[in-house]
Amino acid sequence: MNEARNPYEQARRDSGGEATAMYRSRVRGCLLGGAVGDALGYPIEFTSLDRIRATHGPRGVTGCTPDDLGAVGLVSDDTQMTLFTVEALITAHAREREKGIGGAWPLLLREAYERWLETQSRPAPADRTTSGLLAEPWLYARRAPGNACLSGVAQKYAPDPWTPSTAAPAPSIPTPRAAAR
Repeated sequence: MNEARNPYEQARRDSGGEATAMYRSRVRGCLLGGAVGDALGYPIEFTSLDRIRATHGPRGVTGCTPDDLGAVGLVSDDTQMTLFTVEALITAHAREREKGIGGAWPLLLREAYERWLETQSRPAPADRTTSGLLAEPWLYARRAPGNACLSGVAQKYAPDPWTPSTAAPAPSIPTPRAAAR
């Protein structure tokens, strides 16, 4: 986005670090809100509305609900992938800011999803892993990722963001999970 038209950039220049702190706080709030909502909905993600109402009453789920194994507060693959997306974007931004090298975000994003895929196939972090999301043991859990996500990442497919929109679309899998992929 052009800095002249970006209200965040203008506010940042006008207020020093205050706008940056507010922006970061909002981003963290969005991520936390998404993760909390995901954790509340995860135990009933594939349950019909009728079944939810039969189990939880006419208002549905109104608080923390244990999953089939009794665990409460687990996030789904959606939050896992969101976190890896954010990790890639932070890396891309730092790379551009510190080294002046921009445009690597598509590759960094694909590499982040490949790291996420590793958390779906291993029981715990490798001994050599000491930083980043791969070092977080709680992410090493398969939380119902769709086959479109798993196969898309495993195939290392990444669309070229610079290709004009008139180009042929990526191979299609007719499921909602294909959009996530």
